Amino acid sequence: MQPKDAFTAISTTEKVASSLYKWITGNRGLRRTVAIELKENIELIRLYIESDADPKELIPKINDDAFRNALAAGFNFNSLKRSKIGAKSTKNTPQLKKYHSWETQRVFENVYQKVATLKQAATITNSKKPVRIGVRLNNVFKLMVMLAIHLGS
Repeated sequence: MQPKDAFTAISTTEKVASSLYKWITGNRGLRRTVAIELKENIELIRLYIESDADPKELIPKINDDAFRNALAAGFNFNSLKRSKIGAKSTKNTPQLKKYHSWETQRVFENVYQKVATLKQAATITNSKKPVRIGVRLNNVFKLMVMLAIHLGS
């Protein structure tokens, strides 16, 4: 599936950004910082999708500082949203159904683990098999959008 198809299949970023923005405005401190970082990363990846830019240019720009700082400070990501991931957050996308009933903390950790892996994968040059950076970026984008929908709902 092409990134443009995935983008359309999940939701429009404007709706996601709007619901997440409403959530952000009602929160402070680490909660707000982590949510803003998520929103900025979604917008950055959306820019790649719309412009068909080289993912290897984009990937190093995906930020994870707020997540790492919150994690180091012992922040409880479940405090962002106490409910678990459900069909509303995944928009019944088959690829995302495995995340049903995951807690917010687990999803955040999974998303940012994939971001770290993606950053490393983008630097691989002499691979015998294709690393498929675009597909990996697309998957991270889907997870971030799902997480934003979850937080904003």
